[in-house]
Amino acid sequence: MGALRLLLVALALYVSCVACASMPRKKLAGPPEDFDLHDMPDPEEGTISSNSAMVSVDLDGPSSSRVGAEYSWSAQLPCDADNSLVLTFLSPVEGLVLALTDPSGNQVPLASLATPTTFPLDTIEVPATSYTIPNPINGVYKVEVTGSDDVIKASDLAALATSDPDAFIMWFNDNYDVVLNTQLTTYSLTVGSDMGVAAYVSDAPSNRLGARMFADSIASAEMTITFPNGSEYTENMYDDGLHADADPNDGIYGAVFVPTRTGSYTMQSTLCGKTGDSVFIRSTQHLVTVVQDNAEYTGQATATVSSDTITVSLELTSPPAATYKAYAEVWSGDVSVCWIGGVVDVTGTTATQVVQLEIDVQWLVLAGLTTSSPLSLRNVRLQDLETSIPVSLHDDIPVQIPAAHAATLQRVLLSTPVPAFITEKMRVGARPLMFTPEYVANTTGQVGSTVFLHGYCSKTNPWSDSGYAFADPYFFLNPGASVSHDTFANLVNTFATANNLQSYSLVAHSQGGPVSVHLGNYYWSGLDTTLPSQGRIIQSVGSPYQGCSGAGSLAGIGKLFGIACGTNHDLTVDGSKLWLAGISLYFRQKTYFYTTTYKRNQFFGDYCNLPINSVLNWPNDGTSELTRTVLPGAYNVGNTEQWCHTTGMKYKPQCSDPKRNAEINKNAAR
Repeated sequence: MGALRLLLVALALYVSCVACASMPRKKLAGPPEDFDLHDMPDPEEGTISSNSAMVSVDLDGPSSSRVGAEYSWSAQLPCDADNSLVLTFLSPVEGLVLALTDPSGNQVPLASLATPTTFPLDTIEVPATSYTIPNPINGVYKVEVTGSDDVIKASDLAALATSDPDAFIMWFNDNYDVVLNTQLTTYSLTVGSDMGVAAYVSDAPSNRLGARMFADSIASAEMTITFPNGSEYTENMYDDGLHADADPNDGIYGAVFVPTRTGSYTMQSTLCGKTGDSVFIRSTQHLVTVVQDNAEYTGQATATVSSDTITVSLELTSPPAATYKAYAEVWSGDVSVCWIGGVVDVTGTTATQVVQLEIDVQWLVLAGLTTSSPLSLRNVRLQDLETSIPVSLHDDIPVQIPAAHAATLQRVLLSTPVPAFITEKMRVGARPLMFTPEYVANTTGQVGSTVFLHGYCSKTNPWSDSGYAFADPYFFLNPGASVSHDTFANLVNTFATANNLQSYSLVAHSQGGPVSVHLGNYYWSGLDTTLPSQGRIIQSVGSPYQGCSGAGSLAGIGKLFGIACGTNHDLTVDGSKLWLAGISLYFRQKTYFYTTTYKRNQFFGDYCNLPINSVLNWPNDGTSELTRTVLPGAYNVGNTEQWCHTTGMKYKPQCSDPKRNAEINKNAAR
């Protein structure tokens, strides 16, 4: 029954994971050569680039009117397309009518240009209609949406009165020489901190060398904030040097606000202007989570020394009992020793609370230290466990070592030989007993299995739907869920434990890839009793390791259609940058990733999904962008064209490729 086995753990078991005993945690460390890999990212690294605009349609808003039983909404949208204009209309309300008038005053025959399609939210598809207008006129188009009480269903009429917005219009111009680039102004996304967006328009995406900024081309710039309770507020963006926008009159526009509550926020930047004889509109959406700033390093650290370990206690300002991710570089004067980190609990007394990190003494010996020299921690940070958002940053904290422990350290340094290589214990700490080879050799648990993971908001496991007969598969399923990488990793561990899996490898789709890496990086699990010599420990397909630039759009559309998956900070470009800063090279190198795309060509040459192509970087698989599916330091197995992320797209879903599946099955560690 191996190939047919679909093992599901009851929802109650998943929920109970929150209260279950936590997985053993690794004591992470690495050499100074990896410092750059773990640097706190600059928000500029999370820049999103766009050639399109996403427009909200609110039939009871300021741009709408109602006469009797008739609803009407309209907007003026600039077009600067070179060859084609693509308009995509999405609404859960049946009976709405879309009309388009070109700059010459002529009605565009939308009915003959319509392509019924879907907008993918991983494996969930929402209905959409795309209209491709060939040879459009540059200028301002009028878009109208109308409806009538006589046509719209009663349930939809109730939704019109309460929901906001009622529809979205995706407006894509194939002018690749006018690109909006936006970035967050800070990664300190905490209650009470200034945050916002900086934006500019250039003739290429921000990451392309030689990109030229259009400093004098902006006619209007606005930021619309959607708050956790669904309310919206729009404010102007400024180029005055006073709104996190760099220098006055440099073409960079900014807007900031101060969040007063935790939760998920969307910041949409919309810029309009003119280049040459063409007018344009562009927008981006940054989806962020704001957390409570309830922990702060005091700058005090003390250390105790055992036979082979230095335990550093970093004092905090009275946070509630909680769990965080911590990181620091270890230095002795000008000598860089190592970095340390991991998942940590707040412990201590009411008066003094701390988090603890460990240093294997062999790192000091490897760095050439033979005496008990003063130690300090640099680039110290404490991050929210669920979102990786930094809640405390400290440049330099001296480590106080009491005299008795300093003497112990002196003796240990003198008696410890220089390691010939960096050992596993130096990198992740001592193995718990149940993960040692001796224990596994005598276990009654399942060994050599493969667990298959799905992605965000998935209704089914695409691997079980693939039709391929994998060897001894276990198909994880948590349908329709949106959870952080950390929560997802704990659910996978619960699944493995419930099925008595002592050792296993992971095969992942979409978010399952980062989850697999997160599990292996931070926690001891059955992945650690599976040896790389036995095959590949982690393999993934279509996984957005560096996030998705369309995360904000996807969240808004999901909410519009009442799909309760929710937002996911870890899958945003910004959230992924913060998450990646904690992932060691040691475990990245145990990961193999595959990617797919449509037939690579110009936008209108091919695509996986026409509507989403207007908000994603190209090329992509219809959900994950090729450049963002790369996990730096891991093994890129290669890209295959004409396979898409999921069902309902132009080509077959990537998890159903029999050739790749045979390779994955053959190479899975067992």
